[in-house]
Amino acid sequence: MQLYDTPETQNLNPDPLFSIKEAAKYLGVSISKMYDLAKREKFSVVKVTSDRKIRKSVLDGYIKQCEQPWCWANYNTTN
Repeated sequence: MQLYDTPETQNLNPDPLFSIKEAAKYLGVSISKMYDLAKREKFSVVKVTSDRKIRKSVLDGYIKQCEQPWCWANYNTTN
């Protein structure tokens, strides 16, 4: 049994924990926006020492919740 992840085993975790900075990068938002989202959406977090981590599956669920069909007929390309 391995106690620590090695580069060979790091990608085997299907639901990794992201720091706020990593979560912001994953969603493509600023760190301050990520804090606002986490607070507003009440993301469940994992507390690791004094750091709070967000599971990738929580972020993926948020993305899925925000998905909307795009109506190309209403898209105006002239400004």
